[in-house]
Amino acid sequence: MKKKLLALVCALALTVSLVGCVFSTPDTVGKIGDFEVTSGLYLLAQYDAYQQAAQLAGSEQDASKVKSFLKATITTDADTGETAVVSDYVAQKTLETLQTLAAVDARFTELGGELTEEQKSAADSYAQQLMDNYGDTYTANGIGLETLKLFQQLQYKHTLLLDLVYGKNGETPVEDGELTEHLDSTMYEIGFITVPLYNTSTFAFASDDQKAEMLSLAQKAADSYNASAPEDTSSQLTTFNSIASSALTGICAVLDAEVPSTSTLQTDLLSESDLTDAFTQEGAADTLRGLAYGQAAAIQYTGYAMMLAVRLDPLGVSTLDALRSQILSDLKGEELDDALAAYGAQMASSLSSSAMSKLPAAKIVNDTSANSANS
Repeated sequence: MKKKLLALVCALALTVSLVGCVFSTPDTVGKIGDFEVTSGLYLLAQYDAYQQAAQLAGSEQDASKVKSFLKATITTDADTGETAVVSDYVAQKTLETLQTLAAVDARFTELGGELTEEQKSAADSYAQQLMDNYGDTYTANGIGLETLKLFQQLQYKHTLLLDLVYGKNGETPVEDGELTEHLDSTMYEIGFITVPLYNTSTFAFASDDQKAEMLSLAQKAADSYNASAPEDTSSQLTTFNSIASSALTGICAVLDAEVPSTSTLQTDLLSESDLTDAFTQEGAADTLRGLAYGQAAAIQYTGYAMMLAVRLDPLGVSTLDALRSQILSDLKGEELDDALAAYGAQMASSLSSSAMSKLPAAKIVNDTSANSANS
């Protein structure tokens, strides 16, 4: 089994030792503003930065050739063709992560935020799950449970900042009208039933002709629903579910398959980024974008799955207050992250580079798919 190389580099010193690497770090490496950067948090930021570099390289990394990879050049932006030396990229991403975490902590405090005991407990519980699943990898890289707890609590603060900044009683509240307009124009509430394009018993994949036949049968069901679609959202869901569910037996019969237990009606509110990430087949995302409220279509959205989907009015499924956090995340998440990055950079002048240089050299670990900083 192939394993992706995960390595930890000392982003400032950039000296690598593959043999006899023993961790001996100070408890902290300095401060960004009033935020104390623990050695564990610093190592976690480096751990994630190196993983990002390995992913951008687009090929498996050889654990015996870390030194050469650190000197390699990778493309960091596919659109512009921008490149960077791996060692420089890791150093920069490590610092940016730490600056952002410091800014999250500072802004949360400035705005009167305080984690409840329940929130702290939830963050700590998730950190424990990560340690239970990937503890060997974290330990090998000098990252302990307390570091993971700290990071997960900072993640909680980051999420709560959206409301503290943009919520009803926030620093710069977003008006309900703006939220509703964004919800209507760039988010998509759908009811859907997923159908795998393979026999779930034999795992035999559908041929192109079989896919076409299954899609044709699914579209006939969607057309049948569209011919008499009700006006209100609740009735739309009920009618769609009845017609689509009835069609499943014939659709799955194309593959001599039973209807999978997973092919049941679900609802979800999707963003544009969700469409880009999940609807990978050409034209699939555009088909969904083109649906009016209450209209249905059959869509092959990946190479191995299709769906019967109906677009719904989100405010017919839920309330604006219930959706507020999700809309704010989609509408203002990037703006908040940009502001935090800028604020963290302003705070960074007090970060002790001399203390950082005492951190250990790189240590090579095998991939266990533990990528905390993206969890």
